[in-house]
Amino acid sequence: MKVFENYHDSRAALEKANAARAFSASPEIEKRVREICDAVQFEGDAALLRLEREYSCATLSAGNLRVTPEEIEATWQSTPFAAQQALQRAAKNIEAFHSAQPVGDWTMTSPDGATLGQKYTPLERVALYAPHGRAAYPSTVLMLAIPARVAGVSQIVLATPANKDGNVHPAILAAAHVAGISEIYKIGGAQAMAALAFGTESIGKVDKLVGPGSIYVTLAKKILFGQVGIDGLYGPSEVVVFADESTENDASQLAADLIAQAEHGADSFVCFITTSRALCAEVLKEIEIQVAASSRVEYLRGSLANSLACVASKRDEAIALCNLAAAEHVEIWSRDASEISKKIVHAGALFLNTPVPLGDYIIGPSHTLPTGASARFAAGVGVDTFLKRTTIVSASRETIAAMTEDLSVLANLEDLPGHAFAARKMAMEK
Repeated sequence: MKVFENYHDSRAALEKANAARAFSASPEIEKRVREICDAVQFEGDAALLRLEREYSCATLSAGNLRVTPEEIEATWQSTPFAAQQALQRAAKNIEAFHSAQPVGDWTMTSPDGATLGQKYTPLERVALYAPHGRAAYPSTVLMLAIPARVAGVSQIVLATPANKDGNVHPAILAAAHVAGISEIYKIGGAQAMAALAFGTESIGKVDKLVGPGSIYVTLAKKILFGQVGIDGLYGPSEVVVFADESTENDASQLAADLIAQAEHGADSFVCFITTSRALCAEVLKEIEIQVAASSRVEYLRGSLANSLACVASKRDEAIALCNLAAAEHVEIWSRDASEISKKIVHAGALFLNTPVPLGDYIIGPSHTLPTGASARFAAGVGVDTFLKRTTIVSASRETIAAMTEDLSVLANLEDLPGHAFAARKMAMEK
């Protein structure tokens, strides 16, 4: 890890890291993704299958593009019992958390006497994406599908790439079974996003694309936004671990938590922030010990070589660095973790004296969270990701009449006399 021993240098290093983490793509990749999206839009299944055969499975055809109910059931029956139980318990926790999210209709009476309110309605058809590149992510299926189900989405579609043999990874199908998803397509990459956004002969178009993926998937979502809704643009995994002097005996745990995110890949963003030089040194020693014993040492070396260890002279500086990072996950290790958490305003998720992997898999909140410092303005997937908010306005003729004069002044300022006339007409008619 790159070590910075004062606030000024740490801040400069984080600003540089933020610029590198921000979502971007080379012109060549963007051009290719646009070509893929255009091909699928105008050629439908023909382009989709051609691209899937090129990038994923050479034998994929229109006849085996969709996973059959028999495949889903057979996969579930062959899933080890321990895995079945773990998936079901995780699903129960995820559902309990999202069922408690405070989203609901409301009404009020305005100062002018109008009845105003909002109602929430679920999206009708949503596509979830479960990537399968370096690894398969059945947890992502649960973290996306269950909030959608709690929201009341009537049609939940899952897209995930096929293996070379034409089958979907069994762990992903097992998670889909637990989540109650029956419409599953063996498609991935930018071509999957385009097929779901535009629709093809075999695949009905959706209202929103949700879930993380490769740079091709993410860039396709960006390009397709407007044709279809998206949840966000997600990049590599991130963690900031903050610890103060009260956790100096926990260096081994802190190192383990940093490694847990670094093992995703060499492009992971990992940052340790502390107010203790002694603790920093201990954590760095522990990291070396644990990396040497890891089966993913290759990924870890690449990620940790670009990771940051920042020492601040006081707590307020450390908190400022946490907020500057605006990371996907922020761990706070301190006797005062609850108080410190109130001052960290830019984070996808906060973990108080708790390792991030609990959030990755089983404890409840969705693990699909903003990356690339976008926690400054974005939030993770939740029930509201799958809802539309509609405002409701109802005013009596008397209320309209009382507001017409001010409305007319404002309309005339914008040179829109028709707006003023419509209000005056309603107010005068009996």
